Amino acid sequence: MDNTNWILKKVSGCTYFEFIDAPYTMKFSVGADQERCVKIYSPTFLKQIHSATIIDLDEDDSRIGDGLLTRDLKKTMGIKVADCLPVYMYNNTAMCIIHCGWRGILGGIARKARRIMRTYRYVLGACIGPECYEVKQDVTGRFTEEYPAAVKEHDGCYFLDLKKAVIQDLGQAALIADLDLCTKCHPEFFFSYRRGDREKRNYAIMSRT
Repeated sequence: MDNTNWILKKVSGCTYFEFIDAPYTMKFSVGADQERCVKIYSPTFLKQIHSATIIDLDEDDSRIGDGLLTRDLKKTMGIKVADCLPVYMYNNTAMCIIHCGWRGILGGIARKARRIMRTYRYVLGACIGPECYEVKQDVTGRFTEEYPAAVKEHDGCYFLDLKKAVIQDLGQAALIADLDLCTKCHPEFFFSYRRGDREKRNYAIMSRT
């Protein structure tokens, strides 16, 4: 898996990474152009709370949670990420986008999305990489029990691989693309909370092609 299946594009003054698996399009915003992308594509966003809650836009007016689902393929959905992992899921009739931080993963958001979608393919956006995502031992202990392959130790410090945990939940076979870039290591593209961008966010956007 490499980044050749994501293309860096600039359209109408908006720069983003894009992956298309017809009839769906996945976008991941780049730096200062993110607000321009929001104005152009007008996605539905959530008030995110690091939960396992997935909102069905076709049935629920609530906008508090960490995932969005729709079968109305005229809609555009989005989530905001600092260093967490955006996951884009889809099948013949529905699309779903989820925000996967360590709390959401342990809470079961990926497993919940898998149950809802039943059959699916999925794409991973960019997030903080395992070499940069140091976590405390209380978090490490919980991941070691459920996702041992996602925990690495180096010089007495513990690091977390969000993508390995999500792949364990969703399955390697259904994964078709991965924007394999670390948000902290690439300031030319992304904002990063761990790098000091406390108020700024990257946008993950999903729509029908």
